[in-house]
Amino acid sequence: MTVSTINVPDMHCSACSGKIRSALQTLAGVDATYFNPARRQVLIEHQDQLGSLELLKSIEAAGFTPSLSGVEAHDQRQKALLKRLGIAGLAMMQVMMAAIAMYAGDFQQMEESYRRLLEFTSLIFCIPVIAYSAMPFFTGALAAFRTGINMDVPIALAISIAFTISVSNTLSGNGDVYYDSVVMFTFLLLGARYIDSRLQQRFATTDKALAALPTRALRINGARQDLVAVPDIQVGDRLWISEGAQIPVDGRLAGRAADIDEAVLSGEADWVKKTAQAPLWAGTINCGPGFEMIVSAGYEASRIADIAALADRAQLERAPAALLADRIAGYFIPTVLMLATLTYIGWQIFDPDRAIVAALTVLVVSCPCALSLATPAALTAAMTRLRDLGIVLTRSSALEQAAKIDLALIDKTGTLTVHEPTVTDTTLLNAEFDEATCHALAGALQQYSAHPYARAFSHDASIALDEVEVVTGKGVRGIWAGHRVVIGSASFCATGSDADRAVYLAVDGVARARFTISDQVRGDARQAMDDLAELGIKPMMLSGDAPARCEELATKLGINYLARQTPESKLAFLEAQLRDGHRTLMLGDGINDVPVLAAATVSAAVVEASDLVKSKADVLLLSRRLNPLPELIRVARKTQHITRQNLTWALAYNLIAIPIAAMGWMPPWLAALGMASSSTLVMFNATRILR
Repeated sequence: MTVSTINVPDMHCSACSGKIRSALQTLAGVDATYFNPARRQVLIEHQDQLGSLELLKSIEAAGFTPSLSGVEAHDQRQKALLKRLGIAGLAMMQVMMAAIAMYAGDFQQMEESYRRLLEFTSLIFCIPVIAYSAMPFFTGALAAFRTGINMDVPIALAISIAFTISVSNTLSGNGDVYYDSVVMFTFLLLGARYIDSRLQQRFATTDKALAALPTRALRINGARQDLVAVPDIQVGDRLWISEGAQIPVDGRLAGRAADIDEAVLSGEADWVKKTAQAPLWAGTINCGPGFEMIVSAGYEASRIADIAALADRAQLERAPAALLADRIAGYFIPTVLMLATLTYIGWQIFDPDRAIVAALTVLVVSCPCALSLATPAALTAAMTRLRDLGIVLTRSSALEQAAKIDLALIDKTGTLTVHEPTVTDTTLLNAEFDEATCHALAGALQQYSAHPYARAFSHDASIALDEVEVVTGKGVRGIWAGHRVVIGSASFCATGSDADRAVYLAVDGVARARFTISDQVRGDARQAMDDLAELGIKPMMLSGDAPARCEELATKLGINYLARQTPESKLAFLEAQLRDGHRTLMLGDGINDVPVLAAATVSAAVVEASDLVKSKADVLLLSRRLNPLPELIRVARKTQHITRQNLTWALAYNLIAIPIAAMGWMPPWLAALGMASSSTLVMFNATRILR
């Protein structure tokens, strides 16, 4: 299966989404489609034999202008909107001056010749608006004849009817003209869409990061460096990363050390110190001297591309609130057309001269733009804010669920702690060797081991070993100055059972030292637990570790715990909490956490988690901190609040404005102003999430 993301700049509402979905469903090989009207994107899951060209043609046949390049499509849309907006604005200034003169003439008995001159002047300035500025509305409305009613239909009808009546009355010399309403309506609509486009650009942080990746890199070829295109870089190539340069692809550090700015991935401002063979990620920046790196993955397989794909998938997935708004908007447009028709018929009975104006005002004021954008705008802003905090959602509905969380279950090893083992206690078991010598021997032996605990010991170059042998899963043995030295588990060193988590050193068959190894507690773990508690969420540790070690850590963090937990017992405990009505968040990192992650209301994984765990998680914490966890809850709750505000405003505006327009108490220009203002207000309200 292949996943393609296509940008559709002229997709504005749920009706547009429905037309595109219908067109794509006619193609053999399309499995699923996901839409995000706020970012004008559609994500398509399809079979490999179905190419992007066929998808683009299908969407184009539905009356849209699709593009595969998000950045290019967005820039082109903004430029086109700005041109149309500029022409509409210039025309509006001229037409409004003529309109003011005609309104004043009604009170001062203006001569008919002057009125006719002003009407024809308004007509001349209105023609470019109809022929160019308003063309997107007409194009969208014409496409609706093939694929179904969309939001452009009432807009195009209102503009066309007002302009046609105005031209007819101008030529005949009888009746009122509405050129001012036509140009103002067009200008305000285009202005709202331009603001919407600018706000989308602010939301699209992941796209910006991907677009900013370098297109060329310095590949090391013997004694020289060749400038090559990034797509031509192969796994295993050696690249030179200059000071201040952006890393183009994933790889490993070939030098001794480097300082890397990983803010684009994790949101952390502090530089990360890298040592030899440490992983390097595309999009991060070299903040120190130049260094060599060895390529481990091409751009399309890079970590930042994976994150972007997950983020896009989450944004294109429709949350329940968004689906409800789409259903309402889908029924709203036919209802508006029916209300406008009834308004016209009603006024024909009581006052025919006001019928057309009242019907036009209903068409203008009731455009459901705000309703269609209410939820997508808030969700897109929330995901952008979370991305800045080093959080990526893989399922957008998880944001809605996260706002309701009241219990956080957290794994211990690798989650509350980091996989950076340290020697926390050294016990000498024989007086023949002092502690410094034991540590030196341990470090010399462990340099050959790939076991995670080996990282807890520092290598001492003064110790020379011969006949070194690594026994996988048990330890290392060798010869030092004629002595047989061994490091590893208790049974491997012949000192007893392996019940505790310790490393032993034996010399000539006699145990000399016992090293207690512990993982480091994440530096902000206590603060994160306190923050969760302040939010009304009870944090609790679930661990398979021994009770003594769990109690020690839980005491430091001020939380409750359950020790000696198997995957089955963790799952049973979680299911019991769900039955009691709790909304749970599970944070883990190991494969043994997969069952409980799958059952939790919201599942989260840290960046160091296995690929399987990350694929099952709803939320990924990209930084090495836990503070983003309470931030997720804060953003989720704020998003829920703002979404409700947006939906309430959008519905209330239409429920209040439509009756006023139908009663003839609102002029068309005021209806245009109200409609455009409602959409802009919804978008600006969503930007509060970014602050």
